Amino acid sequence: MAPTPVMRLKRRLRRLRLERWQRNLYTIVMAETVAILGFSISNPFMPFYIQELGVTGLREVAFWVGLVNSGAPIAMALSSPIWGMLADRYGRKPMLVRAMLGGAVILGLQSLVNSVPQAAALRIFQGAVTGTVAAATTLVATSVPRERCGFALGLLQTAVFAGSSLGPSLGGIIGGTFGYRAAFAASGCLLFVAGVLVILLVHEEFTRRPRAKQDGSAFLTTLRTIGRDRGLLSMLALLMMNHLAGSVTTPVLPLYVQTLVPDPRAASTATGWILGAAAAANAAGAVWIGRSADRLGRRQVLIGCLAIGALVCFPQALTRHPAQLLALRAVLGFAMGAVAPLANAIIAEHAPEGYQGGIYGISTSLNALGGALGPMLGTLVVTGWSIGGVFPVTGSLLGTAAAFVVAMMGAPRRVPGRAARRRAEPPAAKGT
Repeated sequence: MAPTPVMRLKRRLRRLRLERWQRNLYTIVMAETVAILGFSISNPFMPFYIQELGVTGLREVAFWVGLVNSGAPIAMALSSPIWGMLADRYGRKPMLVRAMLGGAVILGLQSLVNSVPQAAALRIFQGAVTGTVAAATTLVATSVPRERCGFALGLLQTAVFAGSSLGPSLGGIIGGTFGYRAAFAASGCLLFVAGVLVILLVHEEFTRRPRAKQDGSAFLTTLRTIGRDRGLLSMLALLMMNHLAGSVTTPVLPLYVQTLVPDPRAASTATGWILGAAAAANAAGAVWIGRSADRLGRRQVLIGCLAIGALVCFPQALTRHPAQLLALRAVLGFAMGAVAPLANAIIAEHAPEGYQGGIYGISTSLNALGGALGPMLGTLVVTGWSIGGVFPVTGSLLGTAAAFVVAMMGAPRRVPGRAARRRAEPPAAKGT
């Protein structure tokens, strides 16, 4: 019998002599890159697809786009704790497979709709069923050694950045060449491939936690667990504030670039370069800082990243040329790329065994809430102050987040250098 492509891939992974957690990690990273690529394909043309389905008025299109963009995160916020608690009861791998294959089915169905309400309903249902980032984060955090968690989650974050950066470009090519329905079908195929990769190549050693009689509601028990641990509470609040801060600036960034470059085409090109540089810096920071934090200490590195991010935000309001903004956004992206992986790694340190899925599920809900509130805050700042005011507001939020972490967890202790550790070690006995 001739070996199948999957069998050949497994043999090649064995020849690399990787440990099981490494094989799982690299497979999850590859599958998540493909999954995020699939989700991101439809982002550039959703308003155009709504118009193709028969809604042509500008106000009506804006209404449906707003409904889709707000309804999906709300649905995800409501469903994520449920999926997280199911992950604690039945395993984390099944939840990742559910998110990917569920997304494949829903995206495939979106290529067959005949009306805008059908497309909007499927898009909102997609938010409730999917959540591959949360599922992959939980699986990685519970399957890699604790001392490598920062590196592993940083690598996963890089996969998210890579997929979300390449997806819109691929979607534009497919949508412009073959039509929007073909792009949705391609999205479904990519999600299906990602789910099959996880099914065939990821091995999870899961032991179901026995339910204690006094546990009561799993959700309330998870909330009590978070409330008793200052580290968990501070990291969940930090991640929510991080999503809030990021979503304040991102929606209005193209408009700010247009104040620097009046020509619309030049402004569009400059915005693309700025967003691309920030995404590349995010990916580099997630891996490099995440790996360094495993050695230097995650809490102090996390506070340092937040402090740098806060300081870099303020001068962005004073820029007069796109190159200046690009440089500052790249520095910001490099520092902030490691925030989510480091915070999730600290959550993995503090989360009790058997409650990780529920805790990450609640974290995902808070992140979705922060991502929904950010654009509203950005709109208030632009209308009540100025378009450049979003940058100091973002810096203030990040500075507040850093101060909150210090207040909740205490100032990080200085890691002793090699010479200091050598002096602190007792002298070895002679002859040993």
